Amino acid sequence: MAEKGIMVGLSKTLRAIFLVLILHSLCSWGQGLEPRKESEVKAAYLFTFLKYLDCEGKASDPIIIAVVGKEAFSGELNKYAGREIKGRKVQVVYLDHSSDEVKKPIKCHLLYIDDSALLFQKELIKLYQPFKPLTIADNEWFLESGGMINLVEVSRKIRWEVNHKVIKDTEIAISSKVLRLAVNKEKK
Repeated sequence: MAEKGIMVGLSKTLRAIFLVLILHSLCSWGQGLEPRKESEVKAAYLFTFLKYLDCEGKASDPIIIAVVGKEAFSGELNKYAGREIKGRKVQVVYLDHSSDEVKKPIKCHLLYIDDSALLFQKELIKLYQPFKPLTIADNEWFLESGGMINLVEVSRKIRWEVNHKVIKDTEIAISSKVLRLAVNKEKK
């Protein structure tokens, strides 16, 4: 009988502790933790993809991210300019799709095409093709236009789809980890 009383007392104590923990977590929910902006997450993905990409060039050459479009990432990508990947500094170059500068392709390792340049994405991919950059965008027509990675929202999180055929045909040296973690794992 004494054991039953101890168990009831222990059960009430555990319930009280559990309730305190729940209340504490609810009260502190979101304090000091602001959700990351979509542009911040996408910029981080671009930088992370570079870590899994074998970039051609000398060890002293910068790794170049070319961004085509207006105000892509709201300046979030600038946080990564100057950081190093495999001993090489990252450089970010912004190109306005409505000017002539975009028609003179620059050697880059990653080409991001913003939605503001959506109508020109197929032409841009073809124009930059000789440099074999990893091409990334975030619109539903990008992979069909010959792009390699398309950023998508899945369950309120940013993920990516890949165009396996284009990546294989281009012989771009990207880690299989990026391909395996894509939303569309099957080869198309």
